[in-house]
Amino acid sequence: MNDSEGGSVPQNKRRFTVAASPLNPAKLELGLILFVGIFLLFSVGSIFESQATQIAVLLSYGLISMIWLIIRVRRIMQNLDEKTDG
Repeated sequence: MNDSEGGSVPQNKRRFTVAASPLNPAKLELGLILFVGIFLLFSVGSIFESQATQIAVLLSYGLISMIWLIIRVRRIMQNLDEKTDG
């Protein structure tokens, strides 16, 4: 068998590609927020004894994370709009 024939496994010359999303940085931050949130969920019980404090910490983390993601997505979308308009 010649090297130009290739192996027995067919290779697709045209590859299926998807354009990179402008929201990829926000998706990465969402993943990081979820990872930290799950860690916080399991560790908050050993850090704070009061159940009210535990709930307050988890709610605060959730609200701050939500506000952060909303701000990030709005900035990304505004930058995207500016690029398409100008």
